[in-house]
Amino acid sequence: MDARALIGALTGERERFVRLARLRVGTPADAEDVVQRAFVRAAEQAGSLEDPARARAWFYRILRHAIADHHRARRHDPVGRADAIDPADLEAPAAASRTPCGCSLRLLAELRPAYAEVIRHVDLDGEEPEAVARALGITTGNLHVRLHRARTSLRDDVMHYCGVASHRSCLDCACDEHHRCGHRMASAG
Repeated sequence: MDARALIGALTGERERFVRLARLRVGTPADAEDVVQRAFVRAAEQAGSLEDPARARAWFYRILRHAIADHHRARRHDPVGRADAIDPADLEAPAAASRTPCGCSLRLLAELRPAYAEVIRHVDLDGEEPEAVARALGITTGNLHVRLHRARTSLRDDVMHYCGVASHRSCLDCACDEHHRCGHRMASAG
C-alpha cells in the first residue's frame, strides 16, 4: 500500500490512537510522541501491509511496539525519569571532560563490527542517530535496536572483565592503576 494513502486512512483515527497511547505511557505529550513515531514507522513499512482492509490492526501492532520502545527508553534514560536523576549527572562540564574507560574502548574493538560501529558514531562521536541510520542505510528504528544491543553487549563485557556493575565506575576508571581489569583479561585469554 502507498505510504501516503495508508497514513491518510489512519489519520482519521489518530485521536483514538493517542487515547490508547495515553493510557499506556502516562502523559499527553509522550502519547503524541509515541503515536507520531508509530506513524513514521508505518509509513516506512507501508509496503509490508498485505491487506489494506486490515490497516488498523496492522497499525495497532506497530503502535504497541512503539509503546514498548518508549518504556524501554525511559528505563534506560535517567533524565526521562524524575526519580532516577542523580545530582552528579547535573555536573555536565566535569562529566563531559572525562575520557572513556580504556577497558571499554578495548572491549569495544571485540564487539561485532556492526555493534562497534553504531557505538562509535552515536556514543563516542556524538552523531545524531537519524544521520547515522541514513549513512548506514538502515531505518532509525533498526539503528536504535542495534544500538541497544550493542550497549548491552558492551556493558556485559565490561561487567565480566572489570567486575563493575555501574557505568559510573567507568567514568572514573582506575583499572590500569589498580589492575582490576588487566589481571582478569590476561587470565581469561
